[in-house]
Amino acid sequence: MTVRELQSRPFTIQQVTDAIAVIEGPFAIIVNSPSGYFAVTDHCRTHPIFFSGDTVSNDARLLQANKNLLRPDAQGVRDARMAGFVTGGRTLFHGLNQLESGSFAVWNPNVCAPVIQSYTTYQPTYFNTASNVSLIQDFLSIMDSVIKGIIGRANGRPIWVPLSGGLDSRLILGKLVEHQYSNLFAFTYGPKGNDEAKFARQIAHKLGVKWGFFPSVPRDMRQFFSSEERSSYWKFSDGLCSLPNFQDFPILRKLQKLELLPPDSIIINGQTGDFISGGHIPEALLANSVEPKVLLSLIIKKHFSLWHSLKTSQNIEILSSELRERLQITSTSKLDRDEAINHYERFEYEERQSKFVINGQRNYEYLQQEWELPLWDRTVVNFWKNIPADLKYNQALYWRALKRWNFKNIFDFGRPEINHWPGLYKSILIPSRLIRLSFGSSKRDAFLKRMLYFGMYRDQYAPYSYRTFLSKAGDLRNPISLLSNTWLSELGLLPSPN
Repeated sequence: MTVRELQSRPFTIQQVTDAIAVIEGPFAIIVNSPSGYFAVTDHCRTHPIFFSGDTVSNDARLLQANKNLLRPDAQGVRDARMAGFVTGGRTLFHGLNQLESGSFAVWNPNVCAPVIQSYTTYQPTYFNTASNVSLIQDFLSIMDSVIKGIIGRANGRPIWVPLSGGLDSRLILGKLVEHQYSNLFAFTYGPKGNDEAKFARQIAHKLGVKWGFFPSVPRDMRQFFSSEERSSYWKFSDGLCSLPNFQDFPILRKLQKLELLPPDSIIINGQTGDFISGGHIPEALLANSVEPKVLLSLIIKKHFSLWHSLKTSQNIEILSSELRERLQITSTSKLDRDEAINHYERFEYEERQSKFVINGQRNYEYLQQEWELPLWDRTVVNFWKNIPADLKYNQALYWRALKRWNFKNIFDFGRPEINHWPGLYKSILIPSRLIRLSFGSSKRDAFLKRMLYFGMYRDQYAPYSYRTFLSKAGDLRNPISLLSNTWLSELGLLPSPN
């Protein structure tokens, strides 16, 4: 039974699951039928869906207004302050729910509350023990199939690839060239003098692809941040559950205004090959036996550390308790390496990746540009989730596959080290070394913390004065710390930062 058939006749939950299994590409679906209605997100929640009681929508703010849902959800607000997104099925407001990745909700006739069921999860169904050579061939074959599908859908339209010095966008651009797609343009953004732009230019040159560098200017970011358009974009994209992800929005908007970005272009970024291929696995989880408190500590450190002052013993204990319940482990559980890594990766997949990272695609939708996410294709995700930990850690198999393929020698550059201090700001390292020699590493680190405002992400800090940054430098983690507070204060959930 297809989705269209489900719309015209009664259905069972099994029929819903079967219909979902044959859908290709990113999707979210809401279907009404004689036997009720259902809503479903794809395996990585590329298009969020929200519901309250028996009402469902793809627009959280519209639903909030329709249902008058104004009472803050205390746990949701805490998550947003500490992580920048709301975990689980909550949002920032009580009674307003979000459908999580790889799940669907079914409303039966005359029943207000939906039945929610997961149809896929990011956990191994088996460990693929094939040889490295076979695994590499399988991965490259999958990528060929995914890229061919994108080329068919693009049908000659311009494809723009945000190109960094990393592995993922290099792979995507290389595959498009290998399969002879000619209407390509690669672009890089960021502060002037940044290392990524240097590597990106070399890669584009090797591939024979037109390339442009568009510097991120703090002044432009300040103007954009104070504009009505920024406010409008945030309302469009936050879903009342995730800090809007700027990504390349200001640059692309500028290119649109200059009529340099063709309106029929398709944007294809490299999100998020580093996570999918194992690049986020902590070394501490490679031990044969992992204590639950170690696993929980690593999850909290990675995802709930926007503000040091919020990591109180009380908050950490509450988070640990919630995580133990969610992961179905106790404080005395015995976890082997594979179990611990599976818990760690699954949490990030379902939370930060699906809710914050992929939500960056709203950039393109707001700008009315189409997009593709080849490294989040279901076949790519299913391949990597079944790869053993020793081949995923530090992206071992991924790197071997890229080196084996090495189209036009674009991976001869290796994995470049990206200096946090672009251009002339590298001079900051001179006094930092003198401080370390004279006063020790802790004083050096404190100095560098106060200089982050001028580093690789200085355009992200630009909406805030250096005085504001300096007053919070010892507490914050990165620009998201400040941006999340602004987001919540504009929603009336925190006092104004001013």
